[in-house]
Amino acid sequence: MDVEHELLVPGPAEEVFARFATASGLDAWWTKTSRADPRVGGIYHFGFDAAHQWQGTVRVFVPARAIDWEMTQTTPMHDWLGTRVGAVLTPEGPQTRLHFYHRGWEGPTPHQRISSFCWAMYLRLLARNVAHGEVVPYERRNELC
Repeated sequence: MDVEHELLVPGPAEEVFARFATASGLDAWWTKTSRADPRVGGIYHFGFDAAHQWQGTVRVFVPARAIDWEMTQTTPMHDWLGTRVGAVLTPEGPQTRLHFYHRGWEGPTPHQRISSFCWAMYLRLLARNVAHGEVVPYERRNELC
């Protein structure tokens, strides 16, 4: 069971890609504290709180076009382990078509369904960050999910 979302983001692909590829970009819409090694084989650290310190290995990295991580450390969310989170970007004039996916779930579990909804909410934050520079404080982001 895969999660797939697609939306138009009001901004250039380079800016949208930076929200996935850089620590500051990720921290603006998804993580609280992250570290990025932006290259194929690089390790990303996705920090949320003391109990949720995850890692992903970059499997695809094409600047301004595509990024993909294989989730390699997801305690305590074991159903995320081995899944692939990624984005494919296509410029459309002054906007960017963002095709986001989270693939490889074992099935339609309760957590997979919640994650699908939360990804949609987080992607809205990403789009607003690109368009308006808006950053919702991390502590308030989970109010959306």
